[in-house]
Amino acid sequence: MQQSAFRKNLLWLHTWVGFTAGLAMLFLAVTGGVLVMRPHFEDLLNRDLVTAATCAAPLPIDRAMAIAQAAHPGNLDSVELTPGKPSSIAVKFDNKDYVYVDPCSGRVNGVQNQYGGFYGAFDYLHRFRWIDNGKQIAGVMNALVLVFLVLGGVILWWPKSRAAVKGALTFNTRLPGIARTLNLHRVIGAWAAAFLLAMSFTALPLSFDWARAALSFVVQSPVDNREAPPPPAHPEKGKRLTIDQLWTRAKADAPGIQWVAIHLPKGRNPAVEFEILQRGMPHREAKSYLYLDGVTGRVLKFSPYRTGTSLGRKVYLYFLAVHSGLIFGIPYQLLLMLACFSVPVQAYSGFSPYIRKQLRKGAKGGLPLKVVAKTVEADSITSFELAHPRGKVLPAFSAGSHIDLTIAPGLTRQYSLCNDPKETHRYLVAVLREDEGRGGSVRMHEEVEEGDVLQAGGPRNHFPLAHGAEKTLLIAGGIGITPILCMAERLANIGADFALHYCVRSLDQAAFADRIRGSSFAGRTHFHVSAERGRLNVTSLLRQQPPGTHVYVCGPNRLIDDVVETARALGWDEGRIHREYFAAAHRDTANDKPFALKIASSGLVIEVPKDRSVVEALAAHGIDIPTSCGDGVCGTCLTRVLEGEVEHRDMLLSPEERAKNDQFTPCCSRSAGQLLVLDL
Repeated sequence: MQQSAFRKNLLWLHTWVGFTAGLAMLFLAVTGGVLVMRPHFEDLLNRDLVTAATCAAPLPIDRAMAIAQAAHPGNLDSVELTPGKPSSIAVKFDNKDYVYVDPCSGRVNGVQNQYGGFYGAFDYLHRFRWIDNGKQIAGVMNALVLVFLVLGGVILWWPKSRAAVKGALTFNTRLPGIARTLNLHRVIGAWAAAFLLAMSFTALPLSFDWARAALSFVVQSPVDNREAPPPPAHPEKGKRLTIDQLWTRAKADAPGIQWVAIHLPKGRNPAVEFEILQRGMPHREAKSYLYLDGVTGRVLKFSPYRTGTSLGRKVYLYFLAVHSGLIFGIPYQLLLMLACFSVPVQAYSGFSPYIRKQLRKGAKGGLPLKVVAKTVEADSITSFELAHPRGKVLPAFSAGSHIDLTIAPGLTRQYSLCNDPKETHRYLVAVLREDEGRGGSVRMHEEVEEGDVLQAGGPRNHFPLAHGAEKTLLIAGGIGITPILCMAERLANIGADFALHYCVRSLDQAAFADRIRGSSFAGRTHFHVSAERGRLNVTSLLRQQPPGTHVYVCGPNRLIDDVVETARALGWDEGRIHREYFAAAHRDTANDKPFALKIASSGLVIEVPKDRSVVEALAAHGIDIPTSCGDGVCGTCLTRVLEGEVEHRDMLLSPEERAKNDQFTPCCSRSAGQLLVLDL
């Protein structure tokens, strides 16, 4: 039970973090997935800005800076170069605008902000730059996702045995509806978990001071050892060297420069910082830092990445490279991008089943119905005319449908609709009082009065008409007239060939007799009163029917079984035999065996003892399934089965529906094997 409570709570957290922080993670994942491939495509997208012709005598850097400042007045910040590559000189201003100057022609290729252009815009969005402390907000989202979405999802997914691992990693296209969506959610989550964990975990030191401090403590080395040297002392009017002269010195001190950002002096401090990426470094964040005196050219400080960077700093930069996809090359970047783009799929496959289940729950109840009329129709049979309290149009229904009617808290019963399906302003049900029943019919007769408002579920149909039949034979017994009468109304409306046979003990027990005699199908109706002429001769009646006839029967089990068994004996195929039971037949449970249930959404495994129903076993673990009849007659508890073989004991499903083995009634049916996996 403790494990069950843990998994239940974890699933709740997993779901609601997904609905909240998960939306922010979706945003981060999509923008991050785009940025992963930035090193390969940014120059291509910005080729008009960054590319330049090759020339023997490129412009001096100082000249390029002057051209940039003439084109874009403002305070210069830095200059970026890519030696050995035919690229423009990028001059950055303190408002983060870049002016791109062709080093051969001196032409300005264009101006673009650091967060402009395709990748710049995604970088701006990914880092939450438009929000104060956006980096911390993104970090919180990552932390929540790391704990409750990725780690929680892995725990909920984890197979119970090694043999189950393969199945847990394989997408099963044969699963139906919600089950297939949940299977997609788990499989993609399992494959992408390692990369999402890597991205979420490595993002923590990038976002939080406490995470950087923890990293420094673990490796016993400072994370940031990039302290600039103290400014050199010079006379105020000391003449400064040109950037080109300093650049020449920098190339001598740090050979093999692949990329460099030259940060210009600020204020009276003449120091010039060179942020250098040398060839052969493990990743693009493995940079060296050189500080030169802008007046004398003297080296103030040089921190090569390999020898001048602390272990803590290297680990931090490694985290940054792993998070950004700047390591391990294109294969890792492609996998990281796929993992990022799996998050929208995860969002859909996680949210969709939950929303659909909530909508499905909502569809089962919540329809208020006012008792407009209460009429005695026959001995012990009373009809109830129901309408919306404010006169609204009611949900449409088809012949054979029923509604779930809540008579009192915790007391719901199913009643067939017996009015014309064309009517949209009312529902009509009839209730047979059964003093030895479970109390629903007695309360309807004694306590429900005109003017009362009851809650109902929308119409459902487990006993539908097969339109297009050459002939239809309707057989009703007692209260079984309720769905049959609705069918007769429908068949009469469409001009179909049909006959109605109504079996009762006596005429005072024949509900709706006057309505039937005054109907358009009165000439097709035959009353069979057993007290006067004996029971209906089912064999003779069925033998008289032309080929292709469909038979529909509803009433006492004895009548239904007689019709079904006779039709089968006469060679009628199952597709032409339709029945609806009001009560289940007696079942022998002496040989029932225990089995296990697995809940697909959480992976929870529940043992079902031989003397308990599936509904009872689920309720013991806090999983409530709506039920009513308890005998597999009404269909209220009908539940989808994903795996396992069902031992059907209901009176609801047709042979074809049972053969599909994809749904069952947990109030009475059981597993024919050791395990059933349910879509819950």
